Amino acid sequence: MPESGMPFAFLRPLWLLGLIPALLLCGYLYRHHRQHSGWDALLPANLRRALLQHQTGRHYRGRYLLLACVWSLSLVILAGPAWESDNTQRREDSGSLILVLQVSRSMLSNDLPPTRLEQAKRKIRDLLQRYPDRRVALIAYAGSAHLVAPLTRDHDTLRNLLDALHPDIMPVRGQQLDQALQLAADMRSQRGDSATQVLLLASSIEGVSSESLSVSARELGAALRIIGIGTADGAPIPLAEGGFMRDDQGRILLPRLDEQAMLDFARSEGGDYRRLSTDERDLQQLLADSSNQPSDAGLGVQRQDQGHWLLLLLLPLAALGARRGWLLLILCALWLPLPANALSWQDLWQRPDQQASALLQAGQAAEAASRFEDPQWRAWALLQAGDYRAAADAWGALASAEPDNAQYHFSQGTALALAEDYQGALLAFEATLTQAPDHTAARHNRQQVEAYLASLQEQADPDEEPAQEQPASENAEPDTQPGGNNPGEAEVDGASDEGQASSGESSSAGGLDPAAGAQGSSSGDSQGQSTGALPGELIASPEDAGDATQHGGSGGGGSSRQQIEQQQAVQQWLRDIPDNPAELLRRKFLYQHLQKPDGRPR
Repeated sequence: MPESGMPFAFLRPLWLLGLIPALLLCGYLYRHHRQHSGWDALLPANLRRALLQHQTGRHYRGRYLLLACVWSLSLVILAGPAWESDNTQRREDSGSLILVLQVSRSMLSNDLPPTRLEQAKRKIRDLLQRYPDRRVALIAYAGSAHLVAPLTRDHDTLRNLLDALHPDIMPVRGQQLDQALQLAADMRSQRGDSATQVLLLASSIEGVSSESLSVSARELGAALRIIGIGTADGAPIPLAEGGFMRDDQGRILLPRLDEQAMLDFARSEGGDYRRLSTDERDLQQLLADSSNQPSDAGLGVQRQDQGHWLLLLLLPLAALGARRGWLLLILCALWLPLPANALSWQDLWQRPDQQASALLQAGQAAEAASRFEDPQWRAWALLQAGDYRAAADAWGALASAEPDNAQYHFSQGTALALAEDYQGALLAFEATLTQAPDHTAARHNRQQVEAYLASLQEQADPDEEPAQEQPASENAEPDTQPGGNNPGEAEVDGASDEGQASSGESSSAGGLDPAAGAQGSSSGDSQGQSTGALPGELIASPEDAGDATQHGGSGGGGSSRQQIEQQQAVQQWLRDIPDNPAELLRRKFLYQHLQKPDGRPR
């Protein structure tokens, strides 16, 4: 359907023609059913009047009204109603725009403070803001011409690259305006769009042969627009080391704006010229034709079919017409009690294990342990919460269910050691080594527990008072400060061999192994909860120690501190990398110049 200014329209209006036969059919069915019932075909004609009692049409009227509504609504949906329209006209602004910016040393003159180059950049930023939907390309030239950015609507990237343009990044000094215009003409011819315009921002056209300029002006024709940057008086070019730029004879260079030459060049083939202004008058005058004549492809009201929303009305109507007694059914349904399930909003989207995993990552280990349904994850959460006795019981239940799983025995021994049940921990570590003799972490942890028990035995003197044993019991008390670095802190990390993966792995909490996580998480817990309980560290395999650092939040281990220091060093190195694209553009321009040293456009 042709688009118009109406706020409501049908995308497929021919379907509406079906409304007439649909309503006529409903009327015919109503009249036929009113006059003839199903018994008319079964009873003899002479008995119909005596046996049949004809009811009024009011009994059947609602049924056929409902049928008419369903048919009518179905046809309206098929017609494609579009009552919401996007009236924003996306302006293509008569094609695209190719910006050609002079980035030679003369653009550093400060007759337009701070410099001519900065004033040109500001003008380009104003242009990008004025035409946010226009495709814009950027070409920079000095002694060679280079494409900075192709035609794009990503104006943020253009602004970023524009800030990096400076004469210092150009590979060759000079002014090759003919190369830049030729590159713009090639881009324009490749698009095949006669509406694409070329806007040149330059301070002069000196140093270029008139023949080359004539060829460029002939190819661009009326699409060439020029903005002159500078003043007729000019100003010297300051140098970074002090002083001003001089020519070969030692005289200070004073670049001036030759407006007459630039005006003649622009209008030789139908183009136009304006001097740089502080407002937008220059852009309005140069690009007035393009802004006032938007292309047909860019205009128009875009309508979207919204008929699918009417299906929500059609479904209950269709359901009502399918069965009798629907009104009574709805009334009964309203009085039905709601199910007594205490569901929360999160229960609709996440399983209990997923909710518990989020709580565990947020540091709420106790609440996570109460929500975990997976027994391995629940045992790990108990260990994280510091409830070592409950964690040991949980791992013990798993080890009883699967006595051949060495990982369960090792995790039980870890929890028992943290709960100061050293004899039970030795038995659990012994069971681990029975199932997996090469379990180095269990062997090492058993040695640490045995060494600690031996030290306690040596300190126990029968002649001394029992009160002298108080330091040992004090050392066995857990320290509630997490992540401490006191001498004698114990780190308990989980060690899981590759061939002894737990059969109860759960992917609901991020794909981690709770058995290994339990061992790794106890690293920080042992430091904070069992400071001084063991004389040395209960180390684990390097792989599990890394997993514990990442998933269990352990702190204080040598490998953990080393990994944290490495991550900090990498982050500091990344922060030191400059994000200025000037170096990238400088290398790109130099590479392009070396690839084509004959001076052809690149």
